[in-house]
Amino acid sequence: MRPIAHRGFSRIAPENTLAAFACALAAGFSSLHTDVRLSADGELVLYSPRVTPEGHPVAALSRSELSLSAGYLVPTLVEALDAFPDAFWNIEIKTPSAAPFFMELAQNMSLDSGKILLSSFRHEIIVQVAELLNIECGLLAAHRPPALNTLLYAAMPHPRLRTLIWHYEALDITLLEQANALGFHNWAYGAETDYEHQLCQEFGIQGIITDYPEFFGLSVSSGLQ
Repeated sequence: MRPIAHRGFSRIAPENTLAAFACALAAGFSSLHTDVRLSADGELVLYSPRVTPEGHPVAALSRSELSLSAGYLVPTLVEALDAFPDAFWNIEIKTPSAAPFFMELAQNMSLDSGKILLSSFRHEIIVQVAELLNIECGLLAAHRPPALNTLLYAAMPHPRLRTLIWHYEALDITLLEQANALGFHNWAYGAETDYEHQLCQEFGIQGIITDYPEFFGLSVSSGLQ
């Protein structure tokens, strides 16, 4: 089971920052998760909340304004990819407005498809990217669908769209087995205890987006250096 550092190592440095990613890699992770939004000045910024602590929509702020609100320099996706070229990245697109900018970036940078999994709760974005780009894609699922085909119908025609990323509370062993039988990989996010991480492994989960390196024998103290 591949551990993916959720927004870097946010117990040590602000989430989705270059420092958080560096700490995660120092702790022993080789895979990183990050969130991408589009700023008002057209930058793909790594920031998770939809609004700032002051209540301003991220989409209405420039990168510099967002950084001033956050209290640190909010990195761009380009900066993160350039800083850590050997990492595997799970890039989560938070808003449809970011999708065309990501596709342009992917084409300009010739991103390595073996080093990226693009995901989103906005499944129409992922289907579009899977149609147009040679990048592995995944669908985020926060609920257990009544039947697996309601989730997979749009994905089946696209061979690059073969990963499902489930919230821990939506995991269902029957659906996981069905997805595996159809050639899909199952990932999970939201597990919080050692037991829940172990259960994900028993369920055959191939990747887990996690805030807990200690549950994988990774060095928390190394991330502090």
